[in-house]
Amino acid sequence: MSRLVEIGRLGSPYALAGGLKFRGEEVLLHLERVYIEGQGFRAIQDVFRAGSDLVVQLVGVTSREMAEALVGLRVYALAEELPPLEEGRFYYFHLIGLPVYVGERLLGRVVDVLDTGAQDVLIVEGEGPRLRDRAQRLIPLQAPYVQVEAEAVRVEPIEGLLD
Repeated sequence: MSRLVEIGRLGSPYALAGGLKFRGEEVLLHLERVYIEGQGFRAIQDVFRAGSDLVVQLVGVTSREMAEALVGLRVYALAEELPPLEEGRFYYFHLIGLPVYVGERLLGRVVDVLDTGAQDVLIVEGEGPRLRDRAQRLIPLQAPYVQVEAEAVRVEPIEGLLD
């Protein structure tokens, strides 16, 4: 079964020929098509850098007015069309659902990953019998005290991290 994963959003129009700034994963550089929220699959005509921005030109989007109608929409890719990553790297969607352990204790499961610019942050939904155990926690995804493994995320019990 194919799975769509969010890779970013379309930003403001770029120039007059239908280009759009792209905010998200640079994996866009390696894709031939994307799924646009509410629009379906669209082939990518071109992706290029303009300063610090990525700009995408979608097939069939040929004017600034057409591009303006797409601003803010989420962009997805099929998981199986994403390029393979080098060992030790991962896509955010691989983390969703993984159990998170602090030492040997199960803290909860990853429900989302925030890209805050400075560093990524795991949103962990707690598990346990008490209400306090089930609280949502934010954990900076920062080595060396967070280790991502194939089947779990392990966090060293650093003082103050989960208070």
